[in-house]
Amino acid sequence: MTALLVAGTLLLAACGGGEGGKETARSGASLETVVPVEVVTAVEGTVAEPVELAGRVRARSEVAVRPQAAGAITAVHVRVGDRVKAGQLLVELDPTVARAQVDQAEAALAAARAAARQAAQAREAQILQADAELRQAELAREGARVQLDGARQRLATLQAQWQALGCAAGSGPAATAAGGGLAGTGSSGWAGGAPQAGGTGTGGPGAGGEGGCESLAATLTEAQAAVRQAEFNLQAAQVRLDAARRARDLARQGDPAAAARAQVEQAEAALALARHQLDLTRVTAPVAGVVAAIHAQVGALASPQGVDPLVVLVDPGPAQVEAQVPAGLYGAVEVGGTVEVTAGSTAWQGRVIEKTLVADPRTGTYTVTVELLGQDGREWPVSGQPATLRFTPQGGARGVVIPVDALQEGDEPGQGVVFVVEGDRAARREVRYGAVTSRQALVLEGLRPGDRVITRGAAGLAGGERVRIVEEGGPR
Repeated sequence: MTALLVAGTLLLAACGGGEGGKETARSGASLETVVPVEVVTAVEGTVAEPVELAGRVRARSEVAVRPQAAGAITAVHVRVGDRVKAGQLLVELDPTVARAQVDQAEAALAAARAAARQAAQAREAQILQADAELRQAELAREGARVQLDGARQRLATLQAQWQALGCAAGSGPAATAAGGGLAGTGSSGWAGGAPQAGGTGTGGPGAGGEGGCESLAATLTEAQAAVRQAEFNLQAAQVRLDAARRARDLARQGDPAAAARAQVEQAEAALALARHQLDLTRVTAPVAGVVAAIHAQVGALASPQGVDPLVVLVDPGPAQVEAQVPAGLYGAVEVGGTVEVTAGSTAWQGRVIEKTLVADPRTGTYTVTVELLGQDGREWPVSGQPATLRFTPQGGARGVVIPVDALQEGDEPGQGVVFVVEGDRAARREVRYGAVTSRQALVLEGLRPGDRVITRGAAGLAGGERVRIVEEGGPR
């Protein structure tokens, strides 16, 4: 009778199947789960299967062209794809104000030169003239200061309205702090969440409304420009006052020619400054390149603080591709080595020119840069276009080759877990791996050739479970 019970137990262990593909073996009053698994014998070797990496085309260099002065855009002279030379005109801003300043400076210079031709007049006449010009300069400086105070007051009032309407999240345009510059002139920049040129602020619930905020933003921008102009006028008036004082002193010393020369120099400096401001209304290419993007639109207001550049230029030379390389393949990618690159439907040869030394802390991957070779009259791929790198690692490290399905990734890059069969039990092995392809993984530490590695049935294993091999194969 006892022999029959034992035979029945063995029959259940061999034929019985539990829920989820697991089997049970009865021993006395206890039950033990038997897990059916498939295994592959690990072998020594290297992973040399072709590897594909996803990347993206980029230009060798990009230049964002921004204006150096604020103003309305009146003309855009290039289109995307145009090749431009260094110094070529790209965008024009409204030159009306700047040209008027040049005319005014030219007139002042002409007057100064005329005065220089009359430098031979009597000393008394020169002193009287110098005193009169000094008084005019003092009045002009005082007028410029009054103009600046008024412009700042208007800007402060508008900033208070901006904050009262709730047009900006956080802090709104801050009042300009006095100090710095000549004669107490100060900065006229925005602070906090003030609108930049061309931008608008929007408030939350209960705000002044998008239309009101947009209108107020434009008014604020005009007020800011008025403060800058007033600061410029005050600075110019101070320069004129200083020159007038020097001219008066020289005239009283009996050197009218020197006073005249000082006036001419002051007028020439003012004219040079005005012409420079006029030149800034013509935005030119700082380097030769190809126009990759245009954000300038006729009628829009441009400023140096704008969110987008007016034009983006890229290097017309060979395009490059950037791709992320797993830690296991880092050693297989060598600087100077060649790879195949596919961008769109076009295949290229590429040369590895750079790879980072530090992995991305978020992904654990390294960035590799490949330069395309052999243009042969073809157009380079467009910057931002997806690309694929393909290469076959050669001469890599030797280790134990297993199917990639058998490898479970660990918490750290290059570390993982593999389950092997020892006797009739599953054993958990912590491993360090290197190269990984779509089919195989190269284990550097933690396995030996000949180990029977579980490829299917390992899900849910913790180690120590009883297993039954249902299929066993060699390396694949």
